[in-house]
Amino acid sequence: MSDAEKEASSGLEHVPQAVIRPDKRFGLIWLIPLVAALVGVGLAVKAITEAGPTIRIAFHTAEGLEAGKTKIRYKEVEIGRVEAIRLGKDLKEVTVTAKMVKDIEDYLTENTRFWVVRARVAAGQVSGLSTLFSGAYIGMDPGQPGKPASTFVGLETPPAVTMDTPGGYFNLRAERLGSLDIGSPVYYRQIRVGQVVSYHMTEDGSAVDIRVFINDPHHDRVHKNTRFWDASGLNVSMGADGVKLNTESVMTLLIGGIAYETPTNLKPGDVADERHTFHLYASKDQIDDPQYTERHYIVAYFDEAVRGLKKHAPVEFSGIKVGEVVNIRLEFDQKNLQFRIPVLLAIEPDRIDVKGHMNGDGEAMIAKLIAKGLRAQLRTGSLLTGQMFVNLSMDPEAPRARLMHNGPFAVIPTVPGSTEEIAASLARFAGELEKVPVAQIGRDLSQSLKNINTLVGSEDLVEAIRGLRRSLDQISRFTAGLNQDTAPKIDQALVQLNRTLTEAERAMTAAEHLASGSGPLTYELQTLMKQLAKAAQAISVLADYLQRNPEALVFGKGDPQP
Repeated sequence: MSDAEKEASSGLEHVPQAVIRPDKRFGLIWLIPLVAALVGVGLAVKAITEAGPTIRIAFHTAEGLEAGKTKIRYKEVEIGRVEAIRLGKDLKEVTVTAKMVKDIEDYLTENTRFWVVRARVAAGQVSGLSTLFSGAYIGMDPGQPGKPASTFVGLETPPAVTMDTPGGYFNLRAERLGSLDIGSPVYYRQIRVGQVVSYHMTEDGSAVDIRVFINDPHHDRVHKNTRFWDASGLNVSMGADGVKLNTESVMTLLIGGIAYETPTNLKPGDVADERHTFHLYASKDQIDDPQYTERHYIVAYFDEAVRGLKKHAPVEFSGIKVGEVVNIRLEFDQKNLQFRIPVLLAIEPDRIDVKGHMNGDGEAMIAKLIAKGLRAQLRTGSLLTGQMFVNLSMDPEAPRARLMHNGPFAVIPTVPGSTEEIAASLARFAGELEKVPVAQIGRDLSQSLKNINTLVGSEDLVEAIRGLRRSLDQISRFTAGLNQDTAPKIDQALVQLNRTLTEAERAMTAAEHLASGSGPLTYELQTLMKQLAKAAQAISVLADYLQRNPEALVFGKGDPQP
């Protein structure tokens, strides 16, 4: 210790020392960290208890998605948020990790569907335009109840129908998909009531199964005998009343569509359920065709070209369809070195109303008809398309024939088709034309022309023409004379005749007045006649007096003698 320190310590010995006594009371200062700890624990417990599940969704691409920003929505309500986006191990997909709210945990099942909502133009519809400004988000459809799940495979396109859309699903089976696609509309009476939600090929690859969803209440209008048909494109038909163009809507022209209805000739059956599978007809015209199950197969051999004759081409009798073409082949006979074309026809007896009881089977009846003249013939159905069909007709003048067989099928005789008939007619016309003496006709015609030239150039014909011209001149002058001389005199005579008629009319009028007694002369004549009557009466009285008194002539009229 140095001298200074010794001097200082010597001075502190007299300073009183503080006595530390332990305080057994709880300090209020400790409340602050305690409360903070409790709040932290409470927040942690709350965060743990209220935290929703974490899920993972696999997508082919993360286009439009962003970690920490992209939301997951259901009915435009945020139910989660994307926390991380990572590439898959094989780089074929991306895995999106999202934190969901706790309330949605019970709806995350194996049937839950997720998809990215972006601006899309598909199946004639535009959707997701709002995402152009707000950014893409992930949509969710809870789906049907199922087992809880935390990993999902996202859809590349939004589902056509979500769980909360009322309606019903139906299955259709078609030979080909055509222009149909997911989202293609379904029409009922030309009103859009549903859409195609999925399609896939059957296991054996023979058809395509199409699943459609029809909105409520139109799904109740689907009965077990309802018919669906492909309404894609434009249906053009030509009939006696002109050309008809028919389509369900402009949309079906662009993207295709399906329509359905119950045929008017059928009574609606029971309402179909979702397990019922319908046949998808190729066009509306086919839905009215009745379904025939019984078929008789016959073969017709044609020696002519069958270009234009296709499978399913109609077989008609007097313009009425009685069957269709089933198969067309080409056969070669090595022995005779000949080709034949067998055409297999399917005849549907139910299309024919049979009167009376049919004796025997159908083949026996065909044999009778063949003996009576039943024949098959190729005919052109359309000059524009060249499509052909098989026509059955009765030809009583056909050569006699009987029923033959080719394996299990009956063979019906054939007659040349319309094309061959035309060719035969042309051949006959050419044969008749060859018989015409064209050379002789030419020589006669040449001689006739020479004679005509001789006649035209003769002096007699020229002189006759001149005489005719002179006669015409004279007739012309005679006509002019009539116009200048005779016609005025005729006009004067007519004027004089008109005057005479006028005077005669006046005389007749005066005579009528005189006869009617309305003029003064008539009055005077009547007065005179009255006076003459009175004079005649006086003379009569005088004569009577003289007869009784003749002496009155001597003595005059006096008193009567006694």
